[in-house]
Amino acid sequence: MHRCSIVEASESVVEGDGLWTTSPGLRIGLRVADCVPVLLAGPLMDGTPWVAALHAGWRGATGHGDPKPGGGILRRGVALYRTLGGVPGDLVWAFGPAILACHFEVGEEVIEAARQDPAWQESLRTQGPSTRSHLDLHGFLRAQALDLGLDSARDGSVALCTVCRPDLLYSYRRGETTGRQWGWIEIG
Repeated sequence: MHRCSIVEASESVVEGDGLWTTSPGLRIGLRVADCVPVLLAGPLMDGTPWVAALHAGWRGATGHGDPKPGGGILRRGVALYRTLGGVPGDLVWAFGPAILACHFEVGEEVIEAARQDPAWQESLRTQGPSTRSHLDLHGFLRAQALDLGLDSARDGSVALCTVCRPDLLYSYRRGETTGRQWGWIEIG
């Protein structure tokens, strides 16, 4: 969906850019092609386990075009976790395969949207072979995660490029308009 709505999952199908639950056995997930699947898991203050699955394209990562203020989807997901009684440093987190900086050519409006985030670093922007900007979306989300107080030792990310790995992954930018990867998470 490429926005920043995060909804509580239920037994029925719900749609949003992010889902969360505290229900054991309720598997939640999201479909992505080149966007970043973000998975979070941690305890709330009362010991209740909490998990979330978030869809982070550039719009979701920056909050660009979302009518509600509050930053991008990772910032909103961590804020929700805090509101429910969680401590960000307790989260285990992972970003799944996505289009990486080697292929993520973007327009200047994307860079400008990312620059609005307090975690922005100019090193996240590189020049590609066509002289257009490339964005390190994984790196941008990682910078946000660390800015939000997530512990780098609890990072289980898999930095595989969807464009570079046709043997394993689908990529919309590679021309595959129907295939997708899934990011799943569940409280056991």
